[in-house]
Amino acid sequence: EEGTAPQLEQLHNQGREQVLPCGNLPLGLKEKKKVDSKPKNLDDQEIPFRLREIMKSRQEMKKHISKKKRKEAQVTFRQKFEKEAMGSLSDVPVPKFKQGKKESDKAYVHRMEQEAQHVIFLSENQVERKPEKEETSQQKKEKSQRKKGFQRRRLDKVRQQKEEKAIANLEKELFRDSVKFGEVVLQPPELTAKPRKSISSDKLGKKSLLLTSLLAPGSAPQPSAVSLARQRIVAEERERVVQAYRELKKFKQQQLEQRQIFNQTERKPKKPA
Repeated sequence: EEGTAPQLEQLHNQGREQVLPCGNLPLGLKEKKKVDSKPKNLDDQEIPFRLREIMKSRQEMKKHISKKKRKEAQVTFRQKFEKEAMGSLSDVPVPKFKQGKKESDKAYVHRMEQEAQHVIFLSENQVERKPEKEETSQQKKEKSQRKKGFQRRRLDKVRQQKEEKAIANLEKELFRDSVKFGEVVLQPPELTAKPRKSISSDKLGKKSLLLTSLLAPGSAPQPSAVSLARQRIVAEERERVVQAYRELKKFKQQQLEQRQIFNQTERKPKKPA
């Protein structure tokens, strides 16, 4: 019984061992790590797995490969690293194995073992997920469609409000008469449109008499032009009104200035005697 206990403990520890990717070690040699076991030296810190992956990729890039393949490998590794760091790599991809033309059976088996150990490590150390709470692609699509529909309705509403405001401003401008200063109206405006219930003279049953040509609007004598004396009187009257308006405005301005000066003198504190 005393001899079997250490053997059982040794077998138990061997079952808990995990083989990690061995980087550029020779074939047949594997880097082993005991899980949940104390480090041999507390002052030493082991290299993290991610850092080992980066070092491995750099060593592989130093080999004689083309620039195009090197660039593609860098882009692929960067994208994969970013996805794993952000936790967006939900499912660990399962590798597909295919033996190369010049690859030996031993190297092929070793490569498959490395890939399998890498997948096992990623599956055990990936971020905890809750698939039942994650949104599917269909749900995301419906959500984006609802958001786009809401934004479209909002833009239509804003556009309609702008159009209504522009129409209201245009109506105000149409009903507003701009009267210049000094403008004089000598006669009322002429109506160019016919009334709705007016009777047209060219209706059937109406006879055209000889005197209708004389009573036509164009045959009436036109009023004579305004004489020069009348124009001079109107100009003098306009000048007098403008001058009176200016004097009244000047008088009001003087009164306002005097009132302001008086208020300022009243507000000043009186000096004690």
